[in-house]
Amino acid sequence: MSEIRRRKQRGKMDEAKFKTKDGKASNGVRLQDESSEKYNSVWFYFNILLGTCFALYIGYRYAEYMKQLHENDMWFSNIQQLEREISFRTESGLYFSYYKQLVLAPSIAEGIHDLMYDNKTEHLRTINILERFNIYQEVILGVLYRLSPWMNSVEYVYFYINTVFGLHGLYMISLFVASWLLSGSWLAGVLATFFFIFNKVDTTRLSFTIPLRESFGFPFLYAQIAMVTAYFKQNTSTWKEMLCLFVISILTFLFTLVWQFAQFILLLQAMAFFAVYSLKYVPRHKVRNMFIIIVGSLMAVCILQFMNDMIIRSLALSFSLASLIVIAVQQTSAARGIVRNFFSLIARIAAVFMLTFLLNALSKILVQASSDEHIFKFLRAKFGFDAQRDFDAMLYLCEVSFRMLPLDTYGRLTHGIVFPCYVLAVIVGLVLLGIAVLQEWSEDSETPSSDNINTAMKSRPDLVYHLIQTAFFAIMAVSTLRFKFLWMPHICVVGAGIFCNQAWWRFLFSKLLMPGIKGKIFGHCVPLLLVALVLSQRLQTALNELKDLKEFYDPDTVELMKFINENTAKDASFSGSMQLLAGVKLCTDRHITNHPHYENKFLRLRTKDIYQMYARRTPRDVYMILKKHGTNYIILENSICYSRIEKGCKLKDILDYDNGHMIEDGEVEKGLVRSHVPRFCDAIKRDHAGFSPYFKKVFANRTFHVYKLVDKTP
Repeated sequence: MSEIRRRKQRGKMDEAKFKTKDGKASNGVRLQDESSEKYNSVWFYFNILLGTCFALYIGYRYAEYMKQLHENDMWFSNIQQLEREISFRTESGLYFSYYKQLVLAPSIAEGIHDLMYDNKTEHLRTINILERFNIYQEVILGVLYRLSPWMNSVEYVYFYINTVFGLHGLYMISLFVASWLLSGSWLAGVLATFFFIFNKVDTTRLSFTIPLRESFGFPFLYAQIAMVTAYFKQNTSTWKEMLCLFVISILTFLFTLVWQFAQFILLLQAMAFFAVYSLKYVPRHKVRNMFIIIVGSLMAVCILQFMNDMIIRSLALSFSLASLIVIAVQQTSAARGIVRNFFSLIARIAAVFMLTFLLNALSKILVQASSDEHIFKFLRAKFGFDAQRDFDAMLYLCEVSFRMLPLDTYGRLTHGIVFPCYVLAVIVGLVLLGIAVLQEWSEDSETPSSDNINTAMKSRPDLVYHLIQTAFFAIMAVSTLRFKFLWMPHICVVGAGIFCNQAWWRFLFSKLLMPGIKGKIFGHCVPLLLVALVLSQRLQTALNELKDLKEFYDPDTVELMKFINENTAKDASFSGSMQLLAGVKLCTDRHITNHPHYENKFLRLRTKDIYQMYARRTPRDVYMILKKHGTNYIILENSICYSRIEKGCKLKDILDYDNGHMIEDGEVEKGLVRSHVPRFCDAIKRDHAGFSPYFKKVFANRTFHVYKLVDKTP
């Protein structure tokens, strides 16, 4: 029977002997532990240094790679300046024109003043370019170029495009870091960048659309996503959290500043933030901080854009404010049971959406504007809620980039290895998340075991965020092709970062009798094998592409721009297609009546008026419309007048529908009548007597026909 008794006194000899023995043993263990700890510490920092070097190297090499591809496609260094400017097609040319205008202005102050009081972009109107367009990047680059010491040694066009290529080096580093953080191995970062680079036909269009807003926006967005990943991680020290918040604030602001579509992407982000909060995987204070950053960024940009009404009325702002209110008033006590938690979640979602629409309706009452009504027209028509033949909606519906994501995209991505990795990662991740949520909601969730899936998912809130965020990106991209370039980089991040998650692979290998260091080594082998597979599939194609030398060649447009520069007055005004007139503005600095930036109701109505030159209208009708908008010259394009695209989506078909006319070779439809008036763009070329009192041909080539409006009252 056991008992407690008084300790025996040791003798001095025994005590000394005991101390000596114990001292030696303790010292040996301590030295071994210290040595192991020092080794682990050295390896930890060496691993970070090595991964950082790889990230920086890949970012730099990618920027050089894209610059080389652009040079190979255009022979940019050899063609004349006019051809370089023509290569910036559609809205790219419009944005670059403001950079050029600021660079060539007599002074920086005068250049900025001309942007704020511009009367060339929308003839007969004076508009503030800084308010209407997201061109602060052009202003910043223009000022930096003029103040730089290499102004006389570097052409301004190269300063601009090299900056964009450099930003895309940051883009690659961001994808690398996000995947590294998700997986726990920088090898996954290498894999993510390789996924992106070797599937570039679906991941980027940088090489031929350099000045597009997305070329500036995506690098800042994915840098922000990488920092959000770091911020959402558990057990992050306070100073690291504060640093992450500061960087996220800067990046979110810059992203919002450089791209008008940022508000729609921020809405998707805000919805993902609210989801991870509602499922209780990210702490309340972290999600609240993210919403504050979104609201702050939107309002700061709104102020910089002179109270731009599209931002004030944006759903992203309304949703973020609604989420902050819901988070503030929600009780901290959790419901018990799956059913109660489910209905609590539904109620929370319903509350935030009702509040969002209420705040948005209030903002539209307070700010009487209609800059974004064409977007809602398009959405209603796309999803079958509006069957009317609306001109604006049909322009979007007939544009390829606003249609469904083509099925062949999935085949290319599968051949490029990334899509199978992504699908497996998302399916496994969402299944585990679903199980974890049910465990969280169950009655006994207060006593989780160490093997509980919910416990594992709770330790990875960053992973949960990416699973939910990729679902929102996927829905947008599948339904609207234009958002493909938003989703594809995230496919690369998830396909590498989550698929190569080291904890998951170590767990799997431990079940296959490969515990400890063996499982760790095999876990790192997974991204290495995938990198090797990607290289075997795509490297040779990429190397061959670098050998494929092309040259920009558009003699008809060059001839047109030279004619305008040499034969028209500096203050002459031109009407034509939105895409072409952006080039006219850049290459000739003449006044234009319409342009591709469609986020303004007056401009949309004017564009529909101008486009009557492609409809069935009389010479007098078209003349009176053009005179109303102050037009001196019109440019007709054969590619529009004799378009061969699908029936019903030609510009002339859209105009016929809008005017209530039957389209060419069309069937009889309710509300449409057959017009016997010849199509203006075709009839004027036949030199009918009815046109000469109003229009005089001054230029023609295989592609373009330019007519001057006769300056007299008909």
